[in-house]
Amino acid sequence: MKKAHIIPLCAITCVLMFMCPFSASANDDLTTPFSKWAELSKTDGNYTIIPDFVETNLSTSKEMMERQNNVSNKAVVLLNARKDGKLKPYRVYVGGRFAGSHILEKTNTDGKFPILSRFPNQHVSGTSDSYSVVNDITTHATVTIPWLTGFAQGEYTEVEYPGQEDIQLRKYFITIGDLEKFPLYATIGKKSVNFGNFSSYAPFTHTHSAHYFWAQSDEPLLEVGFVKNGTMLAASLIKNDRGLRVLNSPDNDDKYENFAVNASQTFTFDKDGKEKITLGAGFLRGSIYDSALAHHPPAIGFNDRDWNELVNANIELTMHKVDLMAEYTQTIEEWPATDSHVRALSVQGRYNDTIASRPVKYSLSYSRGEQGESGDEWYKMEQGIAGIEWDVLPHLSVSAEYMVNADFVPLILPTITADDGVVSHTGVAGVKISF
Repeated sequence: MKKAHIIPLCAITCVLMFMCPFSASANDDLTTPFSKWAELSKTDGNYTIIPDFVETNLSTSKEMMERQNNVSNKAVVLLNARKDGKLKPYRVYVGGRFAGSHILEKTNTDGKFPILSRFPNQHVSGTSDSYSVVNDITTHATVTIPWLTGFAQGEYTEVEYPGQEDIQLRKYFITIGDLEKFPLYATIGKKSVNFGNFSSYAPFTHTHSAHYFWAQSDEPLLEVGFVKNGTMLAASLIKNDRGLRVLNSPDNDDKYENFAVNASQTFTFDKDGKEKITLGAGFLRGSIYDSALAHHPPAIGFNDRDWNELVNANIELTMHKVDLMAEYTQTIEEWPATDSHVRALSVQGRYNDTIASRPVKYSLSYSRGEQGESGDEWYKMEQGIAGIEWDVLPHLSVSAEYMVNADFVPLILPTITADDGVVSHTGVAGVKISF
């Protein structure tokens, strides 16, 4: 680990030690490490820092920091947390997370590692590699007053996009709304575009659906929505510029001509709403798949750009212990860089259980991305992941993944850099510390 990581990591560790009752008095019955762990495992992880003013709420904090689930609807996450009474009015809620992982990877082709969530410059030459990485050190604050919720999140990461700083103000937005009283809301700020689902059941690695089509704004956007009785509708107005990941427009002229719409409907099968099925669909007008030059990192591409819209459909089934999900996304027009539509399909399953009375999730994920036609060397990429994530304590989870990737198609000059003979195997072990 780099020396620069020590200070922020120690700071978060000290905060967690201060907030958690790790020590016991002489009169306590906590006489063994297991009994101490059992006692800590029963806490809700919520603490008062300044009475009636500054607090923490662990469950909401985890949802807001999580990159694998609730990817595109963070504003609705906060509104639902307020509706459910997790967040009280006239409060400042603070939170943070350290997520780190160690990666072992092996490929059959020198220097080619098609693992998603990484960039070519983060790998080495040769056919094997082993390294540790700080996925993120995150802090955030939520301010709640009647009808108004503000949120800001900053982070340090070693998995930044080429050309970006490793310390970023990742999100900041203000939401007007109170779902307990009125089903409409409005949000303005920097956030993920409310388009698609793009959840990943794996602990750390995302799917081809998210890798190809997850849209994030780099400038403030305006989102208005409706949430009631299992229905979620959202429409976003987005500035014409090269945003993050997939977001782009033909003319970076600062006008607001890009937009997205997203909708989902949840049908419940029981009174508690724990058994349900959710159907979703979305549309995004402007994407990076609009030029003969593949400009996946932040850049402007050629002047041949035109709108290339995206459409998305997803379904998720939640039963007593099992979650199942499928998602499909594609461009409406062909990508000039490959003369083909760009498509991604993800199919996932998750089994929810316990180990030593603490929640554990076992997951299987398959995803496939296509940007060519059958027979092209740049036709497709495939990924399979088996994962496990165990919440050892309310503030601590440990995870592991085993991953197989087939074919190598960087989304930069894919017809030149592709190699359809690449197969890689990757193991990931990691930890998340949250408050």
